[in-house]
Amino acid sequence: MGDYKKPFEGLRVADFSWVGVGPTVAKYLADHGAEVIRIESTTYPEALRRVGPFVDDTPGMDNSGYFANFNSSKLGCSINFKHPEGPQLARDLVAKCDVVTESYTPGTMARFGLSYEELSEGRDDLVMVSMPLYGQTGPWAQYAGFGHILQAASGYNHLTGWPDGQPIGTGIAYTDFLVPHIGAIALVAALDYRRRTGKGQYIDFSQFEAAVQGLWTGVLEWTANGREMERMGNRDPDAAPHGCYECRDGRWLVLACFTEDEWTSLKAAMGRPDWCDLERMRRKWQRLNEQKEIDRHLSNWVWDMTRKPEDPEETEVEGAEGVRIRKYTSIEMMERLQSFGVPAGVVQTPEDMQRDPQMQHRGHYWKLQHPVMGLRTYDSPAFLLSKTPAELTKAAPLLGEDNEYVFNELLGMDQERFVELLAAGAFE
Repeated sequence: MGDYKKPFEGLRVADFSWVGVGPTVAKYLADHGAEVIRIESTTYPEALRRVGPFVDDTPGMDNSGYFANFNSSKLGCSINFKHPEGPQLARDLVAKCDVVTESYTPGTMARFGLSYEELSEGRDDLVMVSMPLYGQTGPWAQYAGFGHILQAASGYNHLTGWPDGQPIGTGIAYTDFLVPHIGAIALVAALDYRRRTGKGQYIDFSQFEAAVQGLWTGVLEWTANGREMERMGNRDPDAAPHGCYECRDGRWLVLACFTEDEWTSLKAAMGRPDWCDLERMRRKWQRLNEQKEIDRHLSNWVWDMTRKPEDPEETEVEGAEGVRIRKYTSIEMMERLQSFGVPAGVVQTPEDMQRDPQMQHRGHYWKLQHPVMGLRTYDSPAFLLSKTPAELTKAAPLLGEDNEYVFNELLGMDQERFVELLAAGAFE
């Protein structure tokens, strides 16, 4: 991509992690120059390989878009830890690496002789990060789970939903997209320490504790004021209105007024209907108590002001004081409100995000050729380093795709021995 030296060039990582958080942490290193080798097994396949969406709706170990997006820029090898030779093959590989990443339940790596104490024996420069759900110690340490469990345990579900309803979660494993940033920072800090001192270290990383960092407002509300935050639906404690409103074309429009100037702008955009000048609407602290009425008026206004896809562009509606106003699509409505100075946006679909001009300008999406799935779109990191930007070097590996490189070239195994182990199932 360029003639610069990448930040982690020359660094080799043995990536034993799985699902979302661990693989994403390792991927940050891979996208910035490290050689990351993903270690898996066909006897107990990575969970995300079995999760869709699958290309052409055809399940397969090498056909999952979910797995692929978390593991681009990596090499892949397979080791059967249940084979007598499996754990030693893993130790031999780690001996050639600078970093180990794993996210199994505490004790799993140790059962195969792959604890930090064993892997770092005879060397003091190994960096290893373990990323289970709840860390290595404590009453919950042995509990396994995924992001949907974590977002409930760490309090997100308590704040997600309607005030008079049950917690509903976020629909996705939200913490899987928050926690890796903190895990990556911890790992980079350890690598910086290694660069300065030549010494490695072990990082006991708790996804649970990292997830709680995203709820600082709720934590402070309780610790400072003794108040427990509750579910608010689409509302915000400091904005009125603050909501999501359906347009005639089937899209949804969100808008918010945090300041009196924004409220004044919204009134102007609506043609200053009479209800806006009611005494109980004059100040934000008053409007915060009138959210239901405001939502009713705004829902009707947005619906009336937008048009169906099949409606002609010249469709008009009678506005304030009898003025004829052209109806708008949801996108046009957003642009109209923005032109008045009202914070507003259309709720985007995945298709919209692929075409989003801001994402295109930032070069967020990469096209990579996958041996099974073909040419597909991949996400890049959510940040750009000015001197050394990320580069997605290859599509996610097939299961065991780079076994010959890892065992023959990197570990120096002769072909006869490789074939012998292959036939014996050591690479399953």
